Amino acid sequence: MLAELSRLKTGEKPARISALCLRETGLPLDFVKHSSPKAILQLLESGGGTQYVRAVLLAELLLQDADVSEESGKSREARISRAQAQALLAYSIDNLSPDEQRLYRPKLEELTKGLKRGDP
Repeated sequence: MLAELSRLKTGEKPARISALCLRETGLPLDFVKHSSPKAILQLLESGGGTQYVRAVLLAELLLQDADVSEESGKSREARISRAQAQALLAYSIDNLSPDEQRLYRPKLEELTKGLKRGDP
C-alpha cells in the first residue's frame, strides 16, 4: 500500500490516501484529520482485535498525508497529522507483534522527537 502511494504523482496522492483510509479502516480521512486521537481510538475499538492494526494503518496514512501537506506548504496541517500518527502509534505499539514493534518503535521515537522539537 505504501509502495503504491510512493509511485503516485503528488497531485494524485490526496485522493488515493483518502480512498485507502476509507477502504482499509472504514473511516473517512477528513473525519480522521478533524478528530482527536481519543475519538479515533474509540471508533477503532469496535473492530476488536483489529483495532491496533487499523490504528497503525491510520498512522501510516496520516504520515503520508503530512508529507503531502508539507509539500503543499501547509505546515500546520502536517504537524497535526504527524501528532495524530504519533498518538496512534504510541497507543498501539505494545500490542503489535515483536517484528512490527521493531519496525515501528524507531518511527515512533522519531515522531516523538520531531514533535518535541517543533518540526513541521
